[in-house]
Order: sequence, then C-alpha cells, then structure tokens
Amino acid sequence: MDAVTKQRLEFDRIVDCASQGCLSDMGRDHLAEVSAGVFPDGLQVELQRVLELKNFLLEGHALPFPVLPDTREMVKKLETIDNYLEPRELLDIHDLLKASSLLRTFMFRNRTVYPAVNDLTVRLWLEKSLQFEIKRIVDDQARVVDTASDALQMIRRELADGREQLRRKMERLMRRCRENGWLMEETVAMKNGRLVLGLKAECKYKLPGYVQDYSQTGQTVFIEPAEVLELNNRLQDLELGERREVERILREMSGRIREELENIRHNQMLLGEFDALYARARFAVDTSSVLPALEQGRRLKIVRGYHPWLLVTHRRRGETVYPLDLELDEHEQVLVISGPNAGGKSVAMKSVGLLCCMLLHGYLVPCHESSVFPLFDDIAIGIGDEQSIENDLSTFSSHLKQIRMILESATPGTLVLIDELCSGTDVEEGSAIARAVIEQLLELGVKAVVTTHLGELKAYAHAREGVLNGAMEFDRASLSPSFRFLKGLPGNSFAFAMMQRLGFDERVVRRADGFLNREVAGLDMMLDDLKGVMDENRSLREQLEKERLDLGRRKRLLEQREMALRERQQQTKRTVAREVQKEVEHAKREIRDILREAKEAPAGEGVEPARRKLQALRKKNEKAEREISRDSSQRDDEDMRLRPGDTVRVMTTNTTGEVVSVDGDDIAVQCGTFRLSTSVRNVEKISRRKQKKLEKQDGGTGGWNAQASMLESDRLDLRGLNGDEAVVEIERFIDKLRLNRISSATIIHGKGTGALRMRITEYLKKNRHVRSFRLGDWSEGGAGVTVIEL
Repeated sequence: MDAVTKQRLEFDRIVDCASQGCLSDMGRDHLAEVSAGVFPDGLQVELQRVLELKNFLLEGHALPFPVLPDTREMVKKLETIDNYLEPRELLDIHDLLKASSLLRTFMFRNRTVYPAVNDLTVRLWLEKSLQFEIKRIVDDQARVVDTASDALQMIRRELADGREQLRRKMERLMRRCRENGWLMEETVAMKNGRLVLGLKAECKYKLPGYVQDYSQTGQTVFIEPAEVLELNNRLQDLELGERREVERILREMSGRIREELENIRHNQMLLGEFDALYARARFAVDTSSVLPALEQGRRLKIVRGYHPWLLVTHRRRGETVYPLDLELDEHEQVLVISGPNAGGKSVAMKSVGLLCCMLLHGYLVPCHESSVFPLFDDIAIGIGDEQSIENDLSTFSSHLKQIRMILESATPGTLVLIDELCSGTDVEEGSAIARAVIEQLLELGVKAVVTTHLGELKAYAHAREGVLNGAMEFDRASLSPSFRFLKGLPGNSFAFAMMQRLGFDERVVRRADGFLNREVAGLDMMLDDLKGVMDENRSLREQLEKERLDLGRRKRLLEQREMALRERQQQTKRTVAREVQKEVEHAKREIRDILREAKEAPAGEGVEPARRKLQALRKKNEKAEREISRDSSQRDDEDMRLRPGDTVRVMTTNTTGEVVSVDGDDIAVQCGTFRLSTSVRNVEKISRRKQKKLEKQDGGTGGWNAQASMLESDRLDLRGLNGDEAVVEIERFIDKLRLNRISSATIIHGKGTGALRMRITEYLKKNRHVRSFRLGDWSEGGAGVTVIEL
C-alpha cells in the first residue's frame, strides 16, 4: 500500500492524531514507519497487544515509569570512541534503562492479564549496575556530584574555601575604597573571568592592582586588586582541575555505557514499539474502538462503523457522526453505491477502506464487536479530481489512468475502491467502460466498492451475479440525506430535491422536471416505491427481532423461576423430612417413657395412665397432620404470580416485605422503612401468617436477622448478574465480611467482555471500607477474579 493510497484514505491523519499519544519521538517514528503487512503472521498478536493496553487504560492504570527519553542520538554519539556523554545525556540513558526495568517487571507480574504485551516486554534487557553508577555520579539537576571521585571532592572543597577567602578579601577592600570615596559601583564585578572593583577613573592609581576593563563612558575603571591576584590564579587552576576531573569521570562512565550499546539499542527498539502500541491504545480509547473478528475469507460485515477521522473532527465541533452498517458475503464481490450528492456515498466507501487499512496497520477500529473484517493483502483506491496540465491529462484521463494502474496491480487479496466510476464523460460511453471495468474486477477476484450516478450501471448491478446495488438513503420530507446505507437497493440522485433544498425557483424545478425522460421518471418512482416496501419490511423485521428477544428473555425468566421453584421444593422436602424424622424420634421416646412407666408401676396401676397418655399423643399428631394438610392445600391453590401488594420473603437476606412494583425480572420490595430492588428469582411469595411468624423469629423487626449476617464463604460468585445486581451483592458481601471480621475475600466475575469487571472496579474504588484490590494471580483465577482487602 503506497503513500498516495494512505493519503487518499486519510490514514496519514489518523497516524498524526494517534502519534500525539506517544511518550517519545522513538514511538512517533515507529508509528510513522509501520506499514501494512509488517506483521504477516503476527497481526492478531499486534492487535491483541493494543487491546490489552486499551483495557489497561480503561481500568485506570498508569505506566510504571514517568518519562521515556529518546536516546538514539546519544547512542549514535557513543559510536565514536573520542566522544563522551554530558550529565544530562547520562540521565537520559539512566531513565531509559529504568523505564525498561520497571515496564518489564510490571508486565511480568501482570502477565496473566496482559499476556501478549508481556511477550514483548519480557525481551527487554534488565540492567541495574549502570543505573546505579550513573546516579552515583550525576544528580537530578544533571550536575556531577562532589562524591563522584575523591579527587573531585578535594578540588571542590579547596575551591569553596578559596572562594570564601576571596570573597572576604574583596569585601574588605571594597569597604576601604568606599571609605576613601574611590568607588564608582557598590558591587564586586566579574571581568575577563576575574573579580574586580569598579573605581572612579581619577582614582585608578589609588588601589594597587591591574586594569581589566573600562565602562563605555570611561568614567569607571575595573581594577583587579594586586592583593587577590595570587588567590585568583589559584582558583583558576582549581577550576581547570575540576573540569578535567569531571571530563575524566564522564569519559569513564561513557566507556562503560559504550560496552552495552547493543543492549541499549535493543531496548530502544522495543520501547519504541511499545510506545507505538500505547499510542494506538490511547487512540482506541478516545474513539471507542474495538477488535472485530478477523477472517481469512472475503466476508465483510461492518456494524455501527464510524469514519475515524470524522469521529475526531466532528466531536471537537460538537457535530453528529452517522454510523455505517454494511455487509457483503463471500459471493457478493462488487458493491455499487448510488445516491444523491453529499449523501454519504464517498464517505461510506472511504470508511470501508480506512477501517480495513487501520486493521492492517495494527489499529483497533471504531465499530461494534460483532463486525467481521477480511484480511486484505492490499488496498487500491481511485478517487479525486487530479487534472495534470504538465502531463496533458484531463480529469477523466487522470481517472482512467488510476483505474488502469489498479487493474494492473490488483490481486484476489486486494480491496478496490473507486469513486464516481467513469462519470466524467459521455453517459453512454462511461456506462460501457464502467461495466468493462467491473467485469475485469470480477475476473481478478477482488473485493470492490464503487460509487456512481450512472443509471445503466445500477441496472447492470441488479442483473449481474456477484455485483449488487447499494444506496444512501435520502429523506424527501426534510430534503436531507439520512446517511443510512441500504443494501440491495439502487439510489437515485434526487437532483430536483436538491434544487428545492438549495432554493431554486419552483418554475425552474418544474421546467427541469418536464424535460426529464418519462422512463427515467418512472424508474425513480419505482425506486421510491421499492424503498417504501423495504422500509416497511425493515420495520417489521426490527419489530419481530424485538419480540423475539422479548420472548427469549421471558423464556429464560420462566426457566429460572422454574429452577428456583424446584430448588425451593427440594429444600422444603428435605426440611420436612428432617422435621418428620425429629417428630418420629420424639414420639418414639415418649412411647418408650410411657411403656417404662407402665412396667415400673405396680401391677394394674400403670395401664390406665399409659392409655390416657397414648390417646393424648395420638390426638396431638392428628391435629398436626390436619394443619400440615391445610397449609399444603393453601400453598397448592395459591397463585404464585407476584403482584404489587403481595407479601414476599427476600431469600438472600431472609427479610420480609410488601411488593411495590414488578417490571419483568426486576422487583421492588418495601421492607419496613427501606425499599429493596432485586430480581424476582431472589424472592418467595409467603402468607401473612408466615410473615408474622418470621417477624416474631426476628424479634418483630422484619429486618435483617442473624442469618443474614452469617458468612458461608469468603468467595462471592457474580457471574450471570448485571452491573447493578453485582453492586448490591458486593455491598452485602462486604457488610458480612466486616461483621465476621474477615479482611480478605475473592469476588468471581469471569472474563467475558470485561464490562462486569469494570463496573466492579468502579464500585470498589469508591467503597471506603475497601483498602485495596487486585486481579487474581494465575493460580487464583487470573483476570476472572478480583481479590479485595478490607
């Protein structure tokens, strides 16, 4: 794919926009140099790395290093033996090595969450000694520190002492000159690298010393006192010694770095690649881009796809960007898009090309995740008005030249895009050339999208196998385009509607309409009727799909209720069985006691009391059986459908209350002074008598009981719940953890799309009882679980 094609698709603008998210020029240059096909076997891996870094950003993480310097010039400088690095350049090398270490360590610790990125960063060269040595001799202000060597420390100590001695002497001399009235300036000045005093010109011989300079007016003479000459000379020698020692230290450090140049170049390359990935991830976050399905075939399905550059520019201006829905199966080879001018034909065609181009260059694309893209080998485009006076080419000649070059270079793996195919010449001849071009594209086996206004080409696309029509919808009522793509339907140009929209006189519009060929007018009317039928079919299809989804939801709800009911029945059976067993054991004990008393009583005296006790026991059991039978009958006859006003028990908290409202699978229950929203799966319809019994067991409060605070496990499974339901369960779970004084627990949310994990992360960040949280290690469940610390 050449640079001209990228420019026509506006891919260069995407690269410029994404490069603003780079941390260094290394990343920007790498981003600009990446070409299509640079990852022939690793495109999926490259896209997965961008996706992982996008999730890294969405989860609110920050990179483990603050800066990423561009050290390429420093490495190039060290390739010459005599060169050495300055302190600031040494700091940049240090920061590069530190960034390498921190990034590799961070990604390795989180390799279960970011495995593809870790495969890249684990190749970084780890180095600690050079970092330590650089920081030992250079401080954060890029100054060689006194302790870099013993000699430097001694020289700087002598310099400090000498400068202090010189300062005292100069102040003493300045006081004497001031007292005698010789001074012209009340400060010590620096001339020719020497400390001097500014005296009046007529007093220059009053103070023994050497003239270093005069002022511009000649009224002031700058004298270096002879008294400090030797001390100044000593200080200059020390400063020269300091510079020599600093240079020696820098050369020695540069020599150590020179020995590792290959490793540093290796890290530069990997960090530049990582920086480019990071910039693409930031661009994906800004444009809400995703990773669609990639196929080796030729099926193309774009669901709610946006033109990325329009998404960026229109968002800045607050304008609306319309999504594109377009699908071409394996056998639909050439798409002919027609419709009005300014109706979105070219934008739709460019959107297809730009999205495919971005994927080939390792970018995520702004569309729905259900989209499917083939992996094209190349993209060729013929677009724009490219007249050439120098080459004696008209607009149409230039257009034909582009088409010829496309046909010569296209292969079965090429995506071909041609705007306004053969529309710059006679209509009849242009239609014939256009059909010949499409036939050639069919023979080449390419996937192609072309736009046209030629009526004959629309009829050809309708009849030719492998070619299909597509239209950009136009709203006659508002005289404006809707930018919605309609597959299988040719569009008309709506030229007269455009005239009305632009304010032409009505007589001119009617006159033009009168000149129109009646057959063409009839075709337009037929297209309008066909569009009406398709709109009606689309509405019916959308309604049917909505009803199908609703029925599916209701079916799942009924299945869940049926499962919950079976579970409750099984639990009830087990409970009843245990109670019956207890009653049987109790009755056996009573009978044994009665028989023992009868045996132990004197002959004939224990029989009658035993008979009375057995009779009382029989009546008691018969009464209990009647009550159980009556309760069972009432439960069988009771309508189990939940309505406002019904009394229910919330099974997760053992709380009783009254139903306020029921909306599908959601239910609101008034429990005393508070209202609880939950799922119908979590409630059980009960009688008033059972409610009173439960409230009596709870102390008459009808609120949370002791059982609600009992913790069965330190793991909470939220799979299958939506975000709101999960937050309610987490809040209850944390309350139970605190009541049971448990400081660590695990929340299971699964991997899936990551939406539930993001919602849980947002809640945990705001909960003041959560001290910290992290994703699980590979042995704990990886990205499918979150471990919290209270």
